Amino acid sequence: MPSEVPVPYEAKGTPIVERVEYNGANFKTVTWKVPETVKYKGKIIYVHGFAEQLNIYTEHFDNLSQNGYEVFFFDQRGAGETSPGKLVGQTNEQYVFDDLDFFIERNSKDKPNEKFYLMGHSMGGGIILNYGIRGKLKDKVKAIVACGPLVLLHPKTQPNIASRLALPYVAKIIPSFTLDSKLNFDYITSNDRWRKYIEHHDKKLIGSFGQFNDMFKRGKDLLNPAYAAKFDQNIAVYILHGTNDRINDIKGSEQFFNLLPDNVNKVFDKIDAGRHSLFIENDELYKLIYKKVLDFLDAY
Repeated sequence: MPSEVPVPYEAKGTPIVERVEYNGANFKTVTWKVPETVKYKGKIIYVHGFAEQLNIYTEHFDNLSQNGYEVFFFDQRGAGETSPGKLVGQTNEQYVFDDLDFFIERNSKDKPNEKFYLMGHSMGGGIILNYGIRGKLKDKVKAIVACGPLVLLHPKTQPNIASRLALPYVAKIIPSFTLDSKLNFDYITSNDRWRKYIEHHDKKLIGSFGQFNDMFKRGKDLLNPAYAAKFDQNIAVYILHGTNDRINDIKGSEQFFNLLPDNVNKVFDKIDAGRHSLFIENDELYKLIYKKVLDFLDAY
């Protein structure tokens, strides 16, 4: 069973695991608190990528919390332990943003004046970049960190032309129908221990027609100049993307970055030799990536 696959990292901290009921879903959430001996710097709300689940980021979140950043993570509707079995992939655009609104609001209760960092990977990176434009509660966000965001799929991962043209129509007719994405596990990371963990834990990366259509459309929207121009100038942006990402095309990130208004504080980092999931890359590369992320967070 997936739950028996050991996580290939021994954490210093211990996350708080909770179940949260909202709008028909029973969300699994984790919070990585900052140790009492470490100065609190801020809170990160993390939005994960397609078919990901909370254990993947154990090492990254442990490191962030040990350096002063509290991290809140939730298995999204349609993924992880929030939506097992037949619930996998069962989500839509309204749920995606309404659920994120809910968790931003929920995290605001203790410190209503605190602004958060939104951090996300791949599909989650596309979600949070869109949130900086049309998010209902974007005034509660101080900065966004998008890792390998889904703006454009890489040619090696793109479905064929016929499938791409048909997807919007099929998604309207049978949005809940699921299929295996058939993503190449070798494209995810060059870190053997994390790649092997994913292969054993998630033998198939499954989504629904509706889910695929929504996430591809979100990326397409980000390349609309008029839409990108509406990005909130009060939110700083850091986009990092691996040059060896064969799942999401780095060209998409660069094109979106260049469409952002000049008055937005923005940084774009091309991570040489980085594959898709930079926060679980090989130890040498991750050390560099983590320092870059920490430096950006510390600046805001």
